[in-house]
Amino acid sequence: MGLMTSMRNRMHVVLWGLLAMFLLSMTIGGLVGGANIIDQLLGRVNPNTTIARINGQDISPDKFQSLVTQELEQIRASGQQVSDYHIQRARTTAWDNLLQDILITQEVERLGLNATDEEVLYHLENNPPPFLQQNPDFQTDGTFDAEKYKNILAAPQGNEWSPVEAFMKKTYIPNFKLQQYLDQGIIITEEDLRNEFIMRNINYTINAIHITTAAIQTETTEPTDLELNEEYESSLTDFEQDELRTIKYCFWKKEPSKDDSTSISNLANELASRAKSGEDFSTIANDYSQDPGNQGNKGGDLGWFKKGRMVKPFEEAAFSADIGQIIGPVKSRFGYHIIHIRDKKMDEDGSEEILASHILLNIETSATTLANLKRAATLFSYDAQDFGFGNAADSHSVEIHTHEKLQESSFSIQKIGALRSAVQFAFRSETGAVSDIIDNEQYFAVCYLESITPPGISSFEDVEQQIRSRIIKRKEKEATLDKANEFLVNITADNKSLSDIENIDSKIDEIKNETKTLTQGFSSINRSNFVVGALIFAKPKEGILGPLETTRGHALIELVDVSSFDSTEFEVQKGTLKKNLFSRKQSQLFQTWLTELKSKADIVDNRKFYF
Repeated sequence: MGLMTSMRNRMHVVLWGLLAMFLLSMTIGGLVGGANIIDQLLGRVNPNTTIARINGQDISPDKFQSLVTQELEQIRASGQQVSDYHIQRARTTAWDNLLQDILITQEVERLGLNATDEEVLYHLENNPPPFLQQNPDFQTDGTFDAEKYKNILAAPQGNEWSPVEAFMKKTYIPNFKLQQYLDQGIIITEEDLRNEFIMRNINYTINAIHITTAAIQTETTEPTDLELNEEYESSLTDFEQDELRTIKYCFWKKEPSKDDSTSISNLANELASRAKSGEDFSTIANDYSQDPGNQGNKGGDLGWFKKGRMVKPFEEAAFSADIGQIIGPVKSRFGYHIIHIRDKKMDEDGSEEILASHILLNIETSATTLANLKRAATLFSYDAQDFGFGNAADSHSVEIHTHEKLQESSFSIQKIGALRSAVQFAFRSETGAVSDIIDNEQYFAVCYLESITPPGISSFEDVEQQIRSRIIKRKEKEATLDKANEFLVNITADNKSLSDIENIDSKIDEIKNETKTLTQGFSSINRSNFVVGALIFAKPKEGILGPLETTRGHALIELVDVSSFDSTEFEVQKGTLKKNLFSRKQSQLFQTWLTELKSKADIVDNRKFYF
């Protein structure tokens, strides 16, 4: 009864969590589609009631927020403090999971995939899904215990299996059938298995020269102004941009004031005096120390440590003190330390070690300081709205910063970090508007919308570096190919092999008699599909292969030797190879299928109206 009570108490969490795991085990979906602007303008999708419409299925803001909340609860459960960054990540994860779940569910319904009671029973008895096998109630020593599972399954203590059965019938088995339906397109031939075995087991010995971008003169790949302009004009569609906005802003950092530092310093001096006067150090540490390592009332114990473990001010003070001495307060970037040197010794290598305890007092921003900073930012906002942003900055003696060309999907502001509310202000305001006070964990800020750039093509100046990098990369590939062909012509003309070449340019990587499997990759070349494809069908000493493209340039390869094909070992590995190949192809096929499903989906995304 205890096992099933435990399982029942956790079941609602287990089911939702493992449903997500099951879907994500197929693939990880990405953001697709975008807001249907026409629908929004015509009022067909009201952002107040619908945060998304996926193939006609409306998603309420409450449902989406519920999923976001679940993600945030996991973050809080891990002991982290939720920030704007965590919220944005939770929203993205919730959207990815929601979109994928709905698209898959819609496709399951379209295909008419369902489950009978008999199928549910069969799966529960003979093919229990992973979330049941991973349940501690059905394990022995951390491993699924089929006998224990069947005994519990055969003796239910009420209706605790009802939610499991419902989940199996409505979700798990239909999705299982969907995967089987897709798997019908997977074909693994004998040749596939042989090639996989060869790549993993057969040793290839090669000579090679690898011409990388290091061997290319930089000036030969630097694009001219004409090339830059021609590339821009021929690729205008690549540089289409949505509406952009530029803001000016002032900020106030939430950092401790002089009063905060003085207050902590005074407390540190008081505690140091108490400790030096004979009061029990460990008791003071347990009462006051803010060191996370002192959780559990450890009396500030740091254990034994050598030089190099502690921050410099702490270390210098500790290693210059005597046994039994209490020193401090010592200030470091963490705050004020009061240190008790309990013992010293010399290690086997002659290094000095110290056994010490300490009390750490962090210099934190007080509520009064935060209130004063917020008041200063608020007064600035009022003055900026009344007298102009620039005038307010002058009178309040604060610096104006600028973030140009914000995108609506942007999340952070230069020098401030994550501040989604500033982006929302920019895209919900008219030019010249001044924001109320907005803030994140580290700053208060006030923003001013300076300009709006309508959607269109990015200017040449904005994308010049992007174009330059594109051309340089293309020219580098062309240059390494030309140089490799030049080598090949010279070698062929002289009737030489790669092993005969001497005095090769030091900037060209040379490989001599190196033996590796194709899955390992060769020095400098590493893994290259072009190299693998050429070698797997090549025979030793039949000439030079290449030039073959690599990630860093081009290679000329001479196959010296290939180890023999062990047909007995092939038969031994065949089952494992087939399983691995099937799993890889299954993942690739599902990803392709899901990507196509997303590309064809009619998606209205109203998330930009929320946070």
